[in-house]
Amino acid sequence: MFYLPSPHRVWRIFTGTCIFQSIMTKPGRKPEWDSEIDAMLRHWPYLPDYVRRTFVEISSHYGPPAVTTRFPTPPGITWDDIEIVLLSPDEAKITAGTETHCYTFSALGLADLRRPDCPCIEWRMLQTYAENPEPDAYYKLPKRDNLKVEISMFRRWLQSFFGLPDDPLRPFKPALWLPRFKVRADY
Repeated sequence: MFYLPSPHRVWRIFTGTCIFQSIMTKPGRKPEWDSEIDAMLRHWPYLPDYVRRTFVEISSHYGPPAVTTRFPTPPGITWDDIEIVLLSPDEAKITAGTETHCYTFSALGLADLRRPDCPCIEWRMLQTYAENPEPDAYYKLPKRDNLKVEISMFRRWLQSFFGLPDDPLRPFKPALWLPRFKVRADY
């Protein structure tokens, strides 16, 4: 059986907006995106190679960062025991129990893939939470349609970096979150 998508979906697939929408609404690991792209392109066997390369390039720019560095979290640590102090706009000192390490955003894998000298959204959220007092921090986050998705990407990055399965963010109002860990800026 041959599947023929609607003309509107064809245009969205061709322009890449379908990939943007699926990636921003259902962020996950890169292999899932590759299989999703392959599933879309399977219906178009004669699609030119430059379009296929464009799909792959688009999807590689809009994903959660790969965690290359993992914090050596001691056993028995909870989110309340973690403290993140931003020493500068580019560097943070992270303390969990007796372990203390300094990282830059690029060492944490939080550099933007398109511009490696700029941090990605997870680092900017960390900066916002650090620079503002607790009740106001959430309101200082940029007003965006996909803020909820970016919060979940931030949450997933924190969980994978520290290796803690619990939720690092706590709700303080419906659909508004604040960190469970201590965070502040010293610059």
